[in-house]
Amino acid sequence: MMASKAGFSLPELLAVVALIAIAIAIGIPLVNEQVRIAEVRAAADDLVLHLRAARMISVAQHRTVVFKVNVDPTNNFSYEVTKDRWRTFRTPERVRIASPSDSSIQFRENGSVDIASSIILESDVSGARERWTAVVNTMGSTRLVHERVN
Repeated sequence: MMASKAGFSLPELLAVVALIAIAIAIGIPLVNEQVRIAEVRAAADDLVLHLRAARMISVAQHRTVVFKVNVDPTNNFSYEVTKDRWRTFRTPERVRIASPSDSSIQFRENGSVDIASSIILESDVSGARERWTAVVNTMGSTRLVHERVN
């Protein structure tokens, strides 16, 4: 009498491999989209962080701090840390700075600004545009607004 052999047949193994391949083919674009969304969100959070830092420097050092925004092709922003010493930050490649309401924001000694301003960061994700807007009100307070534009 022959003992039966335990194991999987070739068609069963091919079916499992095909299912795994389908799951990967569906999953990679979804993960890629989430990475792009996270990238633009991180850039927006970074922008707001530096706007708040510039405001804190202006209050702590009792002086006006200029926050400059440069759109395409440079896509960077900078501010004075101390007199004549600037810190410059670039956005990631796929994130662009859309036209800001002002090319520079001046934080006064009390942390306020002359006019409310906004800076828009955008990135194209899966046929739509992720847009994050950093809004600075006249008191110098900063908030972040998100929208997805088709």
